[in-house]
Amino acid sequence: MAKNGSTSLACFSAGTHACMDANAAFASLFGMQEDALVGRHLSRIFAPECVAQIEPFMHDALEDRQEQLFELSLRDAVGSVRDFDVSLLPYTPGGAVLELCMVMHEVTRFRAMARMAHEAAARLHRFMDASTEGIVFQRDGVIVDMNPALARLMGYVGQDIIGLRAIDFVSPDYRDIVIGKFHSKVENSPYEVTLLHREGYDIPVELVSSNVEFDGEMLRMTLVRDIRARRAAERRMRELAERDGLTGLYNRRMFLEQLPARIAGLSEREQTAALLFIDLDRFKQVNDRHGHAQGDRLLQTVGRELLAFLTPGDIAGRMGGDEFAVLLTGVQPEAAGHRAQALLARLQAAFDTTGLTEMAYASIGVALFPNHGQTADTLRRQADQAMYLAKAQGGNAVRLYAPAG
Repeated sequence: MAKNGSTSLACFSAGTHACMDANAAFASLFGMQEDALVGRHLSRIFAPECVAQIEPFMHDALEDRQEQLFELSLRDAVGSVRDFDVSLLPYTPGGAVLELCMVMHEVTRFRAMARMAHEAAARLHRFMDASTEGIVFQRDGVIVDMNPALARLMGYVGQDIIGLRAIDFVSPDYRDIVIGKFHSKVENSPYEVTLLHREGYDIPVELVSSNVEFDGEMLRMTLVRDIRARRAAERRMRELAERDGLTGLYNRRMFLEQLPARIAGLSEREQTAALLFIDLDRFKQVNDRHGHAQGDRLLQTVGRELLAFLTPGDIAGRMGGDEFAVLLTGVQPEAAGHRAQALLARLQAAFDTTGLTEMAYASIGVALFPNHGQTADTLRRQADQAMYLAKAQGGNAVRLYAPAG
């Protein structure tokens, strides 16, 4: 979704302001391919006036380590001026800001709609009916008109809710916010709330309100934008920072970040656990003989089987290449070897379905908490050592860590 969606996304180095990654929607604004943007400085992508507007927000994101929101207008590759709401999200693994992720939601049409509503009241109903954005008019908090797009968004026929209080269609947690905006007479300032669908679930939306004269009286007009796609894109950005794109498991950074906290929690609760390091035997031969596509499918198979094997409280991650790690929580020391053997059998059965029975195997090293170590680093070293001993003995085996001597 992040790569192929219509929302423009790009990540910039916090230190150099060079582009680290971008999706097709972002690249198309400048008439370029995604790969051509990677490594380019901010000033070689945006026009000088845009750079002057963006850089202060980059500075604030680095200083505050908080999301920065601002509006940006730019001229695209074909010369059209386009308006965007921009979210600048600092990526802070380990506390340091490494990248600034820019999420650009185009609002050109949305802003144009608001201007048209002010400038062309006589054409308002025709405009409302054709609009894909929600529009509602209120008199003293009571709905007097709305367009079909908003009715569809909320699961109603428009006439069903004419004459009802608008606030009743706002989720209870947001009603004070909407009432406060109304009484403060704030106009043309977007803010987010959730509305109640007819079937009872919440719909996140962005509202922009203003007072307009219509048929000789002053009404409150509100534009309603469905932001579920934006929220999904933001969630996907977070997932991309945490998950391995091929297997869906935690990536190495996230697994290593989670492991110490999980170990500390186990220690506080006086629980036991087992850390498993898994390496695929003959994986290079699979890639060499059958191609990288088959190798990727094998890795995806491991990811699916590990996720299915986990119980609540367990975590699994791809540590890189054909290496994986699993933390099994609550497993007793005497049962850890059996659990690892069960996992090995599960993987072997899954490998059989790929047609690689004679080539695909796994070696598993096991370290026990707290028996073999009480810190994440110690357990990692011991599980890794046990795994290499399993491989040295021919692979397709489970080896429990055994202290030297």
